[in-house]
Amino acid sequence: MNHSILHVITTVDLGGAEKQLLTLAASQSKAGYNVEVIFLKGEPTLLQAFLELGVKVDLDFAKLGFFKQCLKLNRRKFQENCVVHAHLPRAEMLCALSLKPKRFVVTRHNSEPFFPKGLAIVSKLLSRFVLKRSFASISISKAVENYLKTSGEMGGKQKNHVIYYGITETSVSSRNNFGVDSGSIQVGTVSRLVPQKNIPLLLGALKELNSKDSPRFNLTIVGSGPLKTELQSLSGDLGIEEFVTWKGQLQDVSPFYRSLNVFVLPSDYEGFGLVLLEAMSQGTPVIGRRISAIPEVMGEEHPGLVDSVSPVDLALKIRMLTSDHDTLRRCLDYQAQRLLEFPIENSQREHERLYSGLLDRAK
Repeated sequence: MNHSILHVITTVDLGGAEKQLLTLAASQSKAGYNVEVIFLKGEPTLLQAFLELGVKVDLDFAKLGFFKQCLKLNRRKFQENCVVHAHLPRAEMLCALSLKPKRFVVTRHNSEPFFPKGLAIVSKLLSRFVLKRSFASISISKAVENYLKTSGEMGGKQKNHVIYYGITETSVSSRNNFGVDSGSIQVGTVSRLVPQKNIPLLLGALKELNSKDSPRFNLTIVGSGPLKTELQSLSGDLGIEEFVTWKGQLQDVSPFYRSLNVFVLPSDYEGFGLVLLEAMSQGTPVIGRRISAIPEVMGEEHPGLVDSVSPVDLALKIRMLTSDHDTLRRCLDYQAQRLLEFPIENSQREHERLYSGLLDRAK
């Protein structure tokens, strides 16, 4: 009999961790496992998507404060063959305080402190407390694992596994064009509007691109966040507001990717960068900085990698991928092969091995 899987996550919004959980949980459900998701706060943006894919979602925890969430999870009756899997700091802490030691696993989705708004020593202590209570931890990239070790947020004896994100479809969707409209070139990104994503770098590159008469470069930004007003003001200061469209959040981003000539991820760091695989799968060339987990996902030989934080260099890379046919073809061929490295089935099998180890220990 297959075991059951309970995923506990902070939100079920449109972030990379949440979207990957949707893909993983759906794959686990399709494989015959009884899968349920508990989320702790926020709007259940992905609720219907989970339900349509055969995954149960508990709506009650989000109505409670953290202390009552701890009590509720602690009092829940778990069968011996149930695996609890925590995602993101609030959910990890909830499981650490509510469950018996070594009865849950955690996934670290970001290369950042466990408690980013607190003192570094406090963040390290909380992170190590949670990881010590867990059976094992999962890092979604070698970059995340390296961050946890070098920052001291993970102890040297912690049992950690690198399991990459996966996607459902590893073949490239066919497309007939690259979004060219009246001689303009469409550049886009999907991003939370927070400092990590370094949108000012992309805006600076857009200014460089439009400093010449032809062609015109338009930028569309999909996403929301606390820096939106500040970034809109910056686009005005740079004199490029007419070239920038602020799209807000989109649940289905596939048509957006297909509308672009090029997708750009200008982040200062990424735990993984799921949007890169999403764009690749839609036949869109991608550009990202050679930093953090980005080259792990794009591949070290990807022609879209940028080695500096200069807006001029980023603009040159965008211009090259949108004007040099040979480079574009090489990029798309490389991406098609790269996608084959990230099927969700691989990720599911790696998770299953870890879950089996947890259940064997519990017995």
